[in-house]
Amino acid sequence: MAENKIITESKRPVVGGSQAPSSPSPSSSPPVHAPVHRADGPSSQHQPEHQAEHQPAHDRKRTRIRNAAMENPFDLPLDQIPSHLSYEWKRWSVVGQHDPFYISQMRKQGWEPVRPSAHPDWVPPGYSEDQIVKGGMILMERPKELTQEAIEEMHVAAKREVSMAEQRLGMTPRGEATRDLPEVRPRISKEVVRMVVEE
Repeated sequence: MAENKIITESKRPVVGGSQAPSSPSPSSSPPVHAPVHRADGPSSQHQPEHQAEHQPAHDRKRTRIRNAAMENPFDLPLDQIPSHLSYEWKRWSVVGQHDPFYISQMRKQGWEPVRPSAHPDWVPPGYSEDQIVKGGMILMERPKELTQEAIEEMHVAAKREVSMAEQRLGMTPRGEATRDLPEVRPRISKEVVRMVVEE
């Protein structure tokens, strides 16, 4: 029987009794130090894309507030307040301590927190609270007729206090001379100022 011989071709040519070094395959990856260019053109075409990554997110003209140190952070633009409502800042916390009982009392007087959705320009971007709180104060609103009613009550109370003080000045304690004498008669001067009474 003839012997079957299997002859395989060498993948590398033999030169002078030794194998020649293999040439790199076309599909092999380039060396690490070799620059890799994209197929869509030279790297110089991607320079605007690289610069765009460092451009500011909002291309707008920047401004500043003059005399910001003298600005009252609790001032409100009156033209943006609804005509049928009155806005006031109320105490939310003292030295970081929240006072829920005071807020409950304010609600009994008709006050309710102003929602940030009603004035999105009054809060910073990304503001997620349900009410507008700033510097330990909360912005609240109520119908203007309730506020006017409360102001009238304060005026009546203030006049009553003045009248009672004038009567006390005219009274003469037991054992003292009458105050009707010109040299001891009380001298009363009246001055009308705005009274701030916390409800």
